[in-house]
Amino acid sequence: MEMKASGGPVSCPCRPSCEGPTADCDRTLSTPQRVFKGQGNAQEVVAALPLFDGILPEVLNRLLADSATISRRRSTLLFGAGDEADCFYIVLDGAVKLFALTQDGRESIVEIFGPGTSFAEAAMLSTGRFPLHAEVIEDATLIRVGRRAFLYTLHSDHALAYRMLAALVKWNRRLAGEISDLKELTPWQRVAEFLLAQTPATEGRVEVLLPFNKEVLASRVGIRRESLSRVLGRLRVLGVHTSGNAIRIDDVNLLRRACFEAANGRGA
Repeated sequence: MEMKASGGPVSCPCRPSCEGPTADCDRTLSTPQRVFKGQGNAQEVVAALPLFDGILPEVLNRLLADSATISRRRSTLLFGAGDEADCFYIVLDGAVKLFALTQDGRESIVEIFGPGTSFAEAAMLSTGRFPLHAEVIEDATLIRVGRRAFLYTLHSDHALAYRMLAALVKWNRRLAGEISDLKELTPWQRVAEFLLAQTPATEGRVEVLLPFNKEVLASRVGIRRESLSRVLGRLRVLGVHTSGNAIRIDDVNLLRRACFEAANGRGA
């Protein structure tokens, strides 16, 4: 399937293809109906993104006319801070981390994106430069959304532009709130809240499989790797037990109540 945009023919974003042979690309997708780990096919994943909520399929096709589906291996750097933001990404499977480097060279993870999420839209639409680094942390299949057709479509449809701007503002508010929460919570609360966010259960025993290793988890919640072991040890009294990347919570409600009481000054 081919689409037309200003400047000639371009690929449909949901047609699996690779941008070209690269050292870090090891998979060639064979069908646009490939299922991505329970997320549905690529078209369904894209249409479900909050950024594209309520947008008609034909408009979505115009927005994504300069897009391609790519595969990248773990540890591949997608872009560095300061690079030109000529695209943004949609994650079909795998995981990608956005991170900054501290003055002493340590990574500080800002966000981790898994299947059914998108990132770097704000950089492409505003400053034109990526403010952070992005690295694949689990082998990933991504849609790389090019800037040309996307911006052309927004410039020609102001109502669409306002709608997408509102979606971006909502995401930025959520991120700002999360950063604020991290500053106020103690290390054990940060870890506990993260674990609770990994399960929809509200009571009883649950098993949680971390979507990434503990080093990434530590950076994600804003603590040092060596501190994470102490925090997990402290959480054992609240029924949290670890084995590799597997976490068992004996009583979800107990852990949730402990977090609530600590946040309201009634717990340690």
